[in-house]
Amino acid sequence: MFIVKMFLVGIAVIHVLGKNEEKTCSADNKDTCDPCGITGKWMNELGSVVEITCKLDSPDQSSTGEIIGKYNSAVGAATDYYPLSGRFTIPDQDSTSCIVGFVVAWNNKAYGNADSSTSFTGTYYKDTDKIYTFWILTSYKKYNDMWENSNIGKDVFTRIHSK
Repeated sequence: MFIVKMFLVGIAVIHVLGKNEEKTCSADNKDTCDPCGITGKWMNELGSVVEITCKLDSPDQSSTGEIIGKYNSAVGAATDYYPLSGRFTIPDQDSTSCIVGFVVAWNNKAYGNADSSTSFTGTYYKDTDKIYTFWILTSYKKYNDMWENSNIGKDVFTRIHSK
């Protein structure tokens, strides 16, 4: 009976340690450990570049956290980055993937306020090293024209590797 219990405890420890493989985070490195696997630069099909950093909420909560970064849109020939912020969670069913959501408000020093924002939501799959997103762009319209204030689309972001 004791051997069976020790075996089961061993299996549980291996499962917990294996779940956070390559994502080991602690109080010392919780702001730099990249638990989601997406920290870095990414480019979508249109040439827009997003730079993302993932931070854990706390080392005890190793499956959720904050996304911060910047977005440079290739659409409209933007010359300056726009700040972005969001959240991530690591699914229990596949700890190598990551569910992400982030928002960009189209307002910066170079172009001012575009009276719009875009929300991106999607999934990072480690085996493809891509972030697959759907987005909704909402622009300000007067109340009577509110029906035309949103566009919906999708983007696939591919990692830009350092040279």
